[in-house]
Amino acid sequence: MLTDVLRNALGEARCRIFDWQHGVHTCGNAYLTDLTIAGSNIANAVHYHPSHPKFLFEILSSLNIDYRSTTFVDFGSGKGRVLLVASEFPFAEIIGVEFATELHEIASRNIQNYRSKTQKCEKVRSVNLDAADFQLPPTSLVLYLFNPFGAAVLTTVLQKLQASIESNPREVLLIYGAPFHDALIEQKTSLKCVERGRFHNAYRFAPHL
Repeated sequence: MLTDVLRNALGEARCRIFDWQHGVHTCGNAYLTDLTIAGSNIANAVHYHPSHPKFLFEILSSLNIDYRSTTFVDFGSGKGRVLLVASEFPFAEIIGVEFATELHEIASRNIQNYRSKTQKCEKVRSVNLDAADFQLPPTSLVLYLFNPFGAAVLTTVLQKLQASIESNPREVLLIYGAPFHDALIEQKTSLKCVERGRFHNAYRFAPHL
């Protein structure tokens, strides 16, 4: 069995290979003290740490959804790695929401520079915005959160999600990586947990159920 050190080194190597293959820069953590922040919720944010490509491919390839009618939204999208992996699937649109201006700018360059012969969605963008201020599109949704913020901001995001569902019932799937505040999902929304994995939980709302 690999030790934690070797496992982490292998994971980092795979991430760097992903960047090299696609001509982008998504590796590396980022700390809030070094960033310019949009909005007033810095006290409820967490430092940026990118999701692993293999983890993302496994999750996104297993979704039981109609990709072509679904918008993918990544809250706390950082340098855009999740957006790039998601673009390998035929989503209608892919949106990253990032409140750190520097990370948003890196993500925008990565979206522009991304090289892939298998990319299936080219409608990809990053918006420099506080997640609490983001307006959800009226389409079916896949929402991705990798522990991007604390309970206060998550509560606001979930309340807006529930209001959006009530005004326009539609399919919603929420993938919550590192789910430190998982109890809030079912407390604040109509979504129900459909999967509890080692590193993430998945929640779903379907209006016909």
